[in-house]
Amino acid sequence: MIEKQYSYTQTNEKVIEKLVGDDMAMINHIVLAAGEALPEHYSDSNVYLVVTRGNLTIQLDEQETHHYQASVVNIPFHTKMNISNAGKQVLEFFIVKAPHPRVYKAETV
Repeated sequence: MIEKQYSYTQTNEKVIEKLVGDDMAMINHIVLAAGEALPEHYSDSNVYLVVTRGNLTIQLDEQETHHYQASVVNIPFHTKMNISNAGKQVLEFFIVKAPHPRVYKAETV
């Protein structure tokens, strides 16, 4: 078998799971119920948020809050992120970091 499969949880409950962690990319799967949020943090690589369900609410650095659905949102390195689900539906999205943060740090030093 040449391909590699990475399964993720199908749920409406909060989940944060790491799916892929090789040097080329890090991929996480997130599900947030209405009103839930991730802790404020800074992006540690080139980050792509792939919104597959619901409405992503995000505030970056000091800019106004934005909302995205059915979108891919690119966040530059070292950007302060506040990600939440301010909607009424479940929010589901994938976080793709390319390259993996450990490789990005090595390349930028």
